[in-house]
Amino acid sequence: MQHRSRILLLLALTVIVSVALPNSTRASSRDSLDSQTVAENRDLDQKLLDAHERKDTNMLLGLFSKREDIFFIAPNGTLNTGRDAIRRSYDQFFARLDSIRAEITHVRYLPAQNGVIAVGTVVFHRKVKGLPPDDRTVIWTDFRVKEDGKWVYLFRHAHWPAK
Repeated sequence: MQHRSRILLLLALTVIVSVALPNSTRASSRDSLDSQTVAENRDLDQKLLDAHERKDTNMLLGLFSKREDIFFIAPNGTLNTGRDAIRRSYDQFFARLDSIRAEITHVRYLPAQNGVIAVGTVVFHRKVKGLPPDDRTVIWTDFRVKEDGKWVYLFRHAHWPAK
Protein backbone atom coordinates (compact mmCIF):
# COMPACT_ATOMS: atom_id res chain seq x y z
CA MET A 1 0.00 0.00 0.00
CA GLN A 2 2.86 2.37 0.83
CA HIS A 3 4.44 1.61 -2.57
CA ARG A 4 1.12 2.41 -4.29
CA SER A 5 0.86 5.73 -2.43
CA ARG A 6 4.36 6.69 -3.53
CA ILE A 7 3.52 5.88 -7.14
CA LEU A 8 0.37 8.02 -6.98
CA LEU A 9 2.30 10.88 -5.38
CA LEU A 10 4.93 10.61 -8.11
CA LEU A 11 2.17 10.68 -10.74
CA ALA A 12 0.63 13.82 -9.24
CA LEU A 13 3.99 15.55 -8.97
CA THR A 14 4.79 14.64 -12.58
CA VAL A 15 1.52 16.21 -13.71
CA ILE A 16 2.25 19.34 -11.67
CA VAL A 17 5.71 19.71 -13.17
CA SER A 18 4.56 19.04 -16.73
CA VAL A 19 1.74 21.58 -16.43
CA ALA A 20 3.71 24.18 -14.52
CA LEU A 21 6.74 24.33 -16.76
CA PRO A 22 6.63 25.54 -20.35
CA ASN A 23 8.16 23.40 -23.09
CA SER A 24 11.51 25.10 -22.64
CA THR A 25 11.53 23.84 -19.00
CA ARG A 26 11.97 27.38 -17.69
CA ALA A 27 9.78 28.45 -14.81
CA SER A 28 6.93 30.84 -15.52
CA SER A 29 8.05 34.43 -15.75
CA ARG A 30 5.38 35.42 -13.22
CA ASP A 31 6.67 34.89 -9.72
CA SER A 32 3.46 35.74 -7.90
CA LEU A 33 -0.26 36.01 -8.42
CA ASP A 34 -2.29 39.20 -8.30
CA SER A 35 -4.52 39.77 -5.28
CA GLN A 36 -7.75 39.11 -7.20
CA THR A 37 -6.53 35.70 -8.39
CA VAL A 38 -5.45 34.79 -4.86
CA ALA A 39 -8.84 35.89 -3.46
CA GLU A 40 -10.72 33.90 -6.12
CA ASN A 41 -8.67 30.80 -5.35
CA ARG A 42 -9.20 31.20 -1.60
CA ASP A 43 -12.92 31.41 -2.37
CA LEU A 44 -12.71 28.17 -4.39
CA ASP A 45 -11.04 26.46 -1.42
CA GLN A 46 -13.72 27.76 0.96
CA LYS A 47 -16.47 26.47 -1.34
CA LEU A 48 -14.82 23.04 -1.24
CA LEU A 49 -14.87 23.11 2.56
CA ASP A 50 -18.51 24.28 2.50
CA ALA A 51 -19.43 21.37 0.20
CA HIS A 52 -17.77 18.99 2.66
CA GLU A 53 -19.63 20.50 5.62
CA ARG A 54 -22.93 20.15 3.76
CA LYS A 55 -21.91 16.69 2.53
CA ASP A 56 -23.06 17.90 -0.89
CA THR A 57 -21.50 15.96 -3.73
CA ASN A 58 -23.22 18.04 -6.43
CA MET A 59 -21.87 21.25 -4.94
CA LEU A 60 -18.42 19.70 -4.77
CA LEU A 61 -18.52 18.46 -8.38
CA GLY A 62 -19.55 21.94 -9.47
CA LEU A 63 -16.10 23.09 -8.34
CA PHE A 64 -14.36 20.78 -10.83
CA SER A 65 -13.77 21.39 -14.52
CA LYS A 66 -16.33 20.10 -16.99
CA ARG A 67 -13.52 18.29 -18.82
CA GLU A 68 -13.70 14.51 -18.93
CA ASP A 69 -10.07 14.01 -17.88
CA ILE A 70 -10.44 15.43 -14.36
CA PHE A 71 -9.25 13.29 -11.48
CA PHE A 72 -9.12 13.13 -7.71
CA ILE A 73 -6.69 11.06 -5.68
CA ALA A 74 -8.37 10.37 -2.34
CA PRO A 75 -6.39 10.43 0.93
CA ASN A 76 -6.37 6.61 0.93
CA GLY A 77 -4.58 6.61 -2.45
CA THR A 78 -7.56 5.69 -4.62
CA LEU A 79 -7.40 7.28 -8.08
CA ASN A 80 -10.83 8.51 -9.23
CA THR A 81 -10.84 9.55 -12.90
CA GLY A 82 -13.81 11.37 -14.41
CA ARG A 83 -16.94 12.88 -12.90
CA ASP A 84 -18.71 9.58 -12.24
CA ALA A 85 -15.78 8.13 -10.30
CA ILE A 86 -15.32 11.32 -8.30
CA ARG A 87 -19.05 11.38 -7.55
CA ARG A 88 -18.97 7.78 -6.29
CA SER A 89 -15.93 8.50 -4.14
CA TYR A 90 -17.50 11.49 -2.42
CA ASP A 91 -20.95 9.87 -2.12
CA GLN A 92 -19.36 6.92 -0.32
CA PHE A 93 -17.22 9.21 1.86
CA PHE A 94 -20.11 11.47 2.87
CA ALA A 95 -22.42 8.47 3.56
CA ARG A 96 -20.03 7.31 6.29
CA LEU A 97 -20.14 10.64 8.13
CA ASP A 98 -22.48 12.15 10.67
CA SER A 99 -20.67 15.48 10.27
CA ILE A 100 -17.53 17.12 8.97
CA ARG A 101 -16.06 20.60 9.01
CA ALA A 102 -12.61 21.81 8.17
CA GLU A 103 -10.12 24.61 8.41
CA ILE A 104 -7.18 25.31 6.15
CA THR A 105 -4.05 25.77 8.25
CA HIS A 106 -1.69 26.54 5.37
CA VAL A 107 -2.03 27.18 1.64
CA ARG A 108 0.30 28.44 -1.04
CA TYR A 109 -0.73 29.35 -4.58
CA LEU A 110 1.79 29.12 -7.38
CA PRO A 111 1.35 30.60 -10.84
CA ALA A 112 1.47 28.04 -13.63
CA GLN A 113 1.48 28.39 -17.39
CA ASN A 114 -2.31 28.50 -17.72
CA GLY A 115 -3.58 28.12 -14.18
CA VAL A 116 -2.71 27.92 -10.52
CA ILE A 117 -1.11 25.16 -8.49
CA ALA A 118 -2.09 25.01 -4.85
CA VAL A 119 -0.46 23.14 -2.01
CA GLY A 120 -1.91 23.20 1.45
CA THR A 121 -2.82 21.58 4.71
CA VAL A 122 -6.34 21.25 6.04
CA VAL A 123 -7.61 19.79 9.32
CA PHE A 124 -10.93 17.96 9.07
CA HIS A 125 -12.99 17.69 12.26
CA ARG A 126 -15.30 14.80 11.57
CA LYS A 127 -17.70 12.37 13.14
CA VAL A 128 -17.74 9.01 11.40
CA LYS A 129 -20.97 7.09 12.04
CA GLY A 130 -20.59 4.80 15.05
CA LEU A 131 -17.18 6.19 16.04
CA PRO A 132 -16.05 9.00 18.33
CA PRO A 133 -15.22 12.36 16.71
CA ASP A 134 -11.71 12.72 15.35
CA ASP A 135 -9.47 15.17 13.53
CA ARG A 136 -7.67 14.24 10.33
CA THR A 137 -4.94 16.34 8.80
CA VAL A 138 -4.80 16.22 5.01
CA ILE A 139 -2.10 17.64 2.78
CA TRP A 140 -3.19 18.44 -0.75
CA THR A 141 -1.94 19.58 -4.11
CA ASP A 142 -4.15 20.56 -6.99
CA PHE A 143 -4.23 22.34 -10.30
CA ARG A 144 -6.89 24.94 -11.08
CA VAL A 145 -7.85 26.59 -14.33
CA LYS A 146 -10.27 29.33 -15.21
CA GLU A 147 -13.28 27.94 -17.05
CA ASP A 148 -16.28 30.02 -18.11
CA GLY A 149 -15.00 32.91 -15.98
CA LYS A 150 -14.50 30.96 -12.73
CA TRP A 151 -11.71 28.97 -11.16
CA VAL A 152 -12.26 25.19 -11.07
CA TYR A 153 -10.19 22.16 -10.13
CA LEU A 154 -8.69 20.14 -12.95
CA PHE A 155 -7.24 17.65 -10.51
CA ARG A 156 -6.89 17.30 -6.78
CA HIS A 157 -4.61 15.04 -4.80
CA ALA A 158 -5.16 14.73 -1.06
CA HIS A 159 -3.30 12.46 1.32
CA TRP A 160 -2.82 11.75 4.97
CA PRO A 161 0.72 12.47 6.10
CA ALA A 162 2.82 9.54 7.27
CA LYS A 163 2.71 9.18 11.04
